[in-house]
Amino acid sequence: MKRLGMIAAGLLVAYGIIRLIEGMDGSHGPGLGWTAGHLLFLAGMLVFAVVLVLARGELIRRRGVGTAAVVVGLLGVAAFVRVILVDLMVGFRAEDRAGMSRISDEYDRWPGNLDIYEPLSTVGPALFLVGLLALAVLLVLDRRLPVWSPILLAAGFAVITANLDLMPLGGLLLGAAFASAVRPAPTVDAVRTPDLGNRRDG
Repeated sequence: MKRLGMIAAGLLVAYGIIRLIEGMDGSHGPGLGWTAGHLLFLAGMLVFAVVLVLARGELIRRRGVGTAAVVVGLLGVAAFVRVILVDLMVGFRAEDRAGMSRISDEYDRWPGNLDIYEPLSTVGPALFLVGLLALAVLLVLDRRLPVWSPILLAAGFAVITANLDLMPLGGLLLGAAFASAVRPAPTVDAVRTPDLGNRRDG
């Protein structure tokens, strides 16, 4: 979980840097930078999906709550992934920013011509944050994460939400939250059980 969490955060940092470079001319439009950045963003969110599942697996207690947190978080990841895929498809089809604005309306109900995507796109980031934060708090209670890890996670998302240009900083905060993860302590049984293979009959 620790390593994958840092990788996912690093992918967001890379996306943020590319986004800053791409937007130096004052606009974000189709092209190599748009595509590369969104592919990194997509990879980061997919890795975060794995992190959610692994985090639940490392819980010692409250696994039912952890399962609910994973479901909520994965719904948020799905919302992110849909938005990223739409951005990629629009970027492939359009020749400039104005063209992207015209084409994007065609994907409001993609896929399946459903009406749920607009509200899902609005609450999706919040669902991901709630799920990830809930798991982080549970891991704090299990002494797998320090108490400041959920704070760093919340700060990272707050920074990104406030201004997408701060994505690199937000990604660094997310990475720092995972960098402090610790290995589980051995159980009492493991500590007390003698190593019979090394005993000698006397």
